[in-house]
Formats: sequence, structure tokens, C-alpha cells
Amino acid sequence: MKGMLNGLDERSKYIDKEEFEDFFQVPSKDVVGVGLEIAFRAGLPTVVAAVDGSSADRAGLRPKDYILAIDGHSMEESEIQDAVKRLRGKPGTAVILAIRRPGETENRSFTLVREQTYAKPVVGQRAPFAIGYLRIRIVNESTPADVRAEFRKMQAAGPLRGLVLDLRSSPGGLLLSSIELAAMFLPPNAAVVSSVGRLPESNQAWTANSDEILKGKNAKHDEWPEAMKSVPLVVLVNAGTASGAEIIAAALRDNGRAKLIGSKTFGQGTIQTVRKLSKDAAIKLTTAYYKTPSGLQLQGNGLEPDLQAPDPARMEDAGTDQDPGLSKAIASFRSSS
Repeated sequence: MKGMLNGLDERSKYIDKEEFEDFFQVPSKDVVGVGLEIAFRAGLPTVVAAVDGSSADRAGLRPKDYILAIDGHSMEESEIQDAVKRLRGKPGTAVILAIRRPGETENRSFTLVREQTYAKPVVGQRAPFAIGYLRIRIVNESTPADVRAEFRKMQAAGPLRGLVLDLRSSPGGLLLSSIELAAMFLPPNAAVVSSVGRLPESNQAWTANSDEILKGKNAKHDEWPEAMKSVPLVVLVNAGTASGAEIIAAALRDNGRAKLIGSKTFGQGTIQTVRKLSKDAAIKLTTAYYKTPSGLQLQGNGLEPDLQAPDPARMEDAGTDQDPGLSKAIASFRSSS
């Protein structure tokens, strides 16, 4: 069963009795990680992004680094849950990772400390020349409202000549929040994303229809600032821009709202369905793929930027004058004005 399902793709799997409890159990508060978002690529756990300020971020792990071993245990032919389980542990304990970085012949070794990690999901500020800067680190339920709040703060200081939306090293998050974030910057009913699969329910399409997006949400929602639909946009992306963040970037570019600056994105966009087979076994199957408004399948492809720009030396320098991507974005606004 394991071999059959693992052979379908990198995210489908058979969950046996031994893994079942770990898969459905909420991690204990006494168990923490190293601040890594990982996915499977080429049969190995692969870094999608490191959380800002985390042990992994401070050590210098980068998107698309392959994890060859954890504490000497080979990760070849392993599964994602095994890697996650080995990365987690009690706060203050160390874990050693053997890493292969694309383009390098020598493997690297990193010693990371397990710790509680928290990064503010949204950071906003006014950059020089009346340019707004919004960094989205992760997409959760509150992210769209946080983005609107930051946008209003920047607008209160005076009209913006442009807005830089920074999605670098953002592994995405909730689908509906990602759709809402893209829709806030798009004209009504513009295409945002679609999913394609074999089952009828797997084939869906989402548009920038605010009534549909907010339908069913219990909390009272603030109005979407009208200026968000017209402010000139640039989106910063890199190899750590994945999943929901790629959906946002693709929707804004495909609808002519923004150019992408940076480097090629991760290329992650699948839907998994979990079906229980018994009280202690289940299967997880990839049942659909996300497609951009232009028809590109995100999974395995990613998005090529319109303009290349390197990442800052450290992601904590994002949004500062040490950020070459932000400098290029500001220059693009000035040259077009």
C-alpha cells in the first residue's frame, strides 16, 4: 500500500497505524520546531521557507535546500511526517541537518536549536518616494484584514504612488484567505485561480467577487479600500514563494495588475484529500491541481519573474535600504511616472 500510493506523486501516501495518531494529533505545546516550512521534492524533504528570526533563518537555510539527513538519519525514501517528527522536540534541544544546496557539490551541515517561533504575519511601512511596502509572511485567517489595516495606515499619511507587495519566502497558507488577498487588488469578477481534478467537486474556479468570498464568514468584515484596486503594484517573489502566495502573485500578474520582481517561485499547488479506511488507517491522495488565470499549473512549474532581482543577504533586511528587490521595485515606479 505504501509503495503504491507513494509512487503516485510526492504528496499522496498511505497512513498506517503507527503514523495515524501522529497525523491527526495536534502537537503538544511542549514540542517545538526550528522554523522550517518543508515539502517533498525529488524524494527528499525540501525547504520551502524559513520563518523570519527562527533558528533555521539565523543559520542561513534557503528555499529549495534538500534535507539529506536529520541527526544522522537518512531522509532518502522517507516521508514528510517522519521529517517533521524528527525536526520537532523539546525547546532548547539541538538537531543537526545535512543539507544539499542546488548548484553546490559539497554538502553542508547545520546545527539548529528547537524553539518557539513567531513572526508577525503582515508588516507595512511607507518607503521613500511615497511608495508603500507590505510584506506578507504567511496567509492565515486574519491576514487579509491585517493587510487592509496596514494599507489604510499608509494611505492616511498621503496618497501612494505605488505599492510593493512582498511575497518572498512566504509559504502561503489558507486558500480562501489567499483568494481574498488577491481579490482586494482586482476588479470585480476577475479570475483568481481554478482547480482541476478527476472528480466533479475537484473542478472549481474562484473570482474576485467579494460577496462570494465573504459569504459564510461569521465575523463582521471591514470594507475593502477602493484605492487597493487602482494603486500601481509590484510583487516581490523568490524561491520561497509557494502555494497560496503563488496564487496571489499569478492572479495579480495574469490580470495585468502587477509585475513580478525577484526569482522563480517554488512551484507548489495541489489539493490533498484524506480518507479514513478504518479507525487507525487512512489514505491521503492528491485530487486536484491549482491553475493560474492564464492556465499554468503551479505544481512543479512555479512563476518566472518579469524582472530578476537577488534576495537580500538576510531576509530580516527585507524592506530596508539593504534590500535589492525593494530598490528595483521603487526604481520601476519612478521610471514609469
